[in-house]
Amino acid sequence: MKKIIRIARLELSLMFYSPIAWLLLIIFIVQTGLTFTELLYNQETNQQLGRPLQVLTKILFAGDDGILAAMQKNLYLYIPLLTMGLFSREISSGSFKLLLSSPVTVREIVLGKFLSMMVYTALLSLVLLSFVIAGVVSVEALDIKFVLGGVLSLYLLMCAYSAIGLFMSSLTSYQVVAAISTLAVLAALNFIGQVGQQFDFVRDITYWLSIAGRADNGVNGLLSSKDLLYFLLVIGLFLLLTIIKFKHERETISKGTKVTRYSFLILTFILIGYVTSLPTLNGYYDTTRFKDRTLTQTSQDIVNRLDKPISITTYVNVVHYSAPYGAPENRIKDLNQFEKYRRFLPNLQMNYVHYYDTLVQYNDTTKTLMEKAQRAAKAHKLDFDELLNPKEIKEIIDLVPEDNRLVRIIDYGGKKTPLRMFDDIFAYPGETEITAALKRLIEKPALVGVLTGNGERSSDKIQNDAYKIITKGLNVRGSLINSGFDVIDIPSAQTIPAGLDVLVLADPANQYTQEQANNILSYINAGGNLMIAGEPGRQSVLNPIIEKLGLTFVPGTLLQESENYELDLIQAKFTPDAAAYGFGFYDKAVVTLPGAMRVASTGNTGFQVAPILVTDGSVTWNKQESFDLKTEKVVFDSATEKKITAPVALALRRNVGNKEQKIMVFGDADFMSNVELNRNNVNTVNASFALRMFKWFSDGKYPVDTSRPPSIDDKVLLTRAGIGWMKVSALGVIPLLFGAFGAALLIIRKRQ
Repeated sequence: MKKIIRIARLELSLMFYSPIAWLLLIIFIVQTGLTFTELLYNQETNQQLGRPLQVLTKILFAGDDGILAAMQKNLYLYIPLLTMGLFSREISSGSFKLLLSSPVTVREIVLGKFLSMMVYTALLSLVLLSFVIAGVVSVEALDIKFVLGGVLSLYLLMCAYSAIGLFMSSLTSYQVVAAISTLAVLAALNFIGQVGQQFDFVRDITYWLSIAGRADNGVNGLLSSKDLLYFLLVIGLFLLLTIIKFKHERETISKGTKVTRYSFLILTFILIGYVTSLPTLNGYYDTTRFKDRTLTQTSQDIVNRLDKPISITTYVNVVHYSAPYGAPENRIKDLNQFEKYRRFLPNLQMNYVHYYDTLVQYNDTTKTLMEKAQRAAKAHKLDFDELLNPKEIKEIIDLVPEDNRLVRIIDYGGKKTPLRMFDDIFAYPGETEITAALKRLIEKPALVGVLTGNGERSSDKIQNDAYKIITKGLNVRGSLINSGFDVIDIPSAQTIPAGLDVLVLADPANQYTQEQANNILSYINAGGNLMIAGEPGRQSVLNPIIEKLGLTFVPGTLLQESENYELDLIQAKFTPDAAAYGFGFYDKAVVTLPGAMRVASTGNTGFQVAPILVTDGSVTWNKQESFDLKTEKVVFDSATEKKITAPVALALRRNVGNKEQKIMVFGDADFMSNVELNRNNVNTVNASFALRMFKWFSDGKYPVDTSRPPSIDDKVLLTRAGIGWMKVSALGVIPLLFGAFGAALLIIRKRQ
C-alpha cells in the first residue's frame, strides 16, 4: 500500500507541476460558479417579482440546468485531458520500462496512478461541495443530503471516466491519441444504450453497458445499488484490463490466449452487472428531504396489500399516434416510468402486445388499414407478421371501448383494470393514476350514476355542454374513470340503485313525471348522495325536487359587471366554509359559471347547509327580466336592481341511519362542462373543484391522495448585491488565487 501511495504522490506532483491540472481546476471553478450564481440571480429576480419559488435546492443543483447536472454533461471534456499522460508520457520517454524493472508490481503501478486521479477528482468534488456552503447562505432550508448524494454520484462518474482514460493511455505513446481514444470510448458507452432496442435480451445488455445518464438518478435524489455497482464494475474492469495488458507484455503468449482472457473478463463483468441490476436485487436510498423519489406512504400501503401475482400488459395499436410510447425502442423509458412501483413489486411482470385495428375517427378499408400497419411496423422496427390483426386482438380483448388507443391492463389475481396514457405534456400515468388503478383491484371503485332520459347533460358526448371530459375522458388525466371511479348512466324511469356513491342530476330539459320524481325522492330519502345542477330558465323543472331539501332556484339570471367577459360569466369565489368541506384553494381562486342562478334556502329540513361558492357582491346582480346579450346592451339599473352576494353552490349534510348523506346543489350546470373545462381566458379551478367534489362524495376514497409536503427551500436569503459579491468571488477572486498559487509553484519548480 505504501508503494501505491508513493506512486500516487509522484503522479500528483507531476500533475500540479504542469499547467494543465491548474488550468482545468480554474476552469471548473469558473464554470460551476457562473452556473450557480446565474441560477441564483434568476430565482432572486422571480422572488422580487412576487412569483412563488419551490424546491430551490433542485433548481440550483439538479434538474436540467443545476450545477451538478451541468457538470455531469461536461465532465467528459475534463477527464481525458488529465488521464492522457498517465502512461503515454512514460511509454513515449521509455521510463516506463525502467519502472517495470523496479521492485514494484504492475498492479501497484496501475492502482497508484488511479489513486492520483481519485485524489484529483476528489478535489473537483470539493469544489462542488463548496457550493453547499454557498447554498446554505443563499437559500432557506437547503436540502443538504440531496446535494451530497448528487456529488457522490458525480465523483463515482469521474472515477469511472478516469479508469477508462487510464486504460486508453496504456495503449499508446501519444498523449493526444490517448485523449481522443478516451473520448471515443466514452462516446461509444453513451451510444451503446441505443443499440438493439428492438430485441429484448440485447436491449437489457446494451442498456446496462450504457454510461449515458448513469449519474442522473443520484444527482436528482435517488441512489441505487445498480448505478453504484455499475460505476464500481466499470472502474474494476478497466483497471484489470490495464493490469492484464502490461502483464501480457512480460509474457510470451499467443494472441488467441490474450483475446480469450480479455473476452472472459469483459463477459464476466457484464454478467455480474446484468444480474445485479435485476429488480429483485436492487437497493435504493432516497436522498430527498420528503422522499420525492419514493412512493408516498399512501401508495406504499396499497402496494403492500397486493398479495397475488400482478402483471401489466400494454396493448399497442401501431397505427395510433400513441404507438411510439409502446415501441421496442422506447421500452427502457417505458419500463422506467414504473420504477417506483417495481422497487416494491420486484416480481411485477411487464408484457407488450402489438396489434393493428381501425381507429374510431377513421373509416379505413381493410386494404388501407393494412398499408398503414405495414408502414407503422417498419417505422417502429416491428415484424408485421407478428402483429395481431383486428380479429386476433378481439379474441383476446375488446379494445374498442378504449378507442383502440395504447392502453395497459393491470391483472391482479384475475381481476383487471385499465391504465391509460394521456394527451398532455407528461403523457404517462403518474403515481395518482397508477395507485388509483391498483386500489380499484383490491377495493371496489367509487360508483357515479348519471341520470338520463329527460335531456340531462351527457357523460358520453364530447359536445360543448356535455360532461365527457370530467366523467369518461379516456385521455384526460383528471377524469373520473382515471381517478378510481366508474361512471354509469341510469335512466330516470328506472329505480336508482342504492350502491351509488353519488347520483348526478344535471340540467334536465323536460319535466320529470311523477314516477320519475318519486324515484329521485326515494333515493334521497334513503340517504343517497346527490349532485343537482340547474340552469336559468329551467327553475321549474328542478324546484319540485330541491324544495324537498329546503332549497329553491330563484327566478332570473345572475349577471356580473366585467370589462373583458360576457355579463353572464359568473366568477364565483369560495366561502370560508368551503375549506371544511375539502374545497380549500388559494386566495382569489375562482370557479366560472356561465349562466347561473341563485340558490336560496326556504326552510329547515334537517340538513346542515353551507354555501360553498358565492358571487362577488360588489359587481353581481340578479336580472329577472328576459334579455339577449347578443343583440342588446345590458347594464345594471341602480333604481330597480341591487348588487347581491348570491350563493351559487350549496353543500348539504345530514345523518341517515349510520351514514352521512351529502348533497351539492348548483345554480349552474356548465361549470364542469367540456367547453368550460377547456376555458383558457380565465385562470379557474373548475376541474380541480369538480374532482374534489366527487372525492367528497366518495368519503375521500378517490382520487387517491398522493400529495407531498410543500417544499420549504422556497426563499432566497441573499440580496442581489450579495449574489454579485458571490459571483465576483467565484469568477474572479478564487480563480485568481488558485492561478497565482499554481503559477508560483510552476516558477519555483522551473528554477529548481
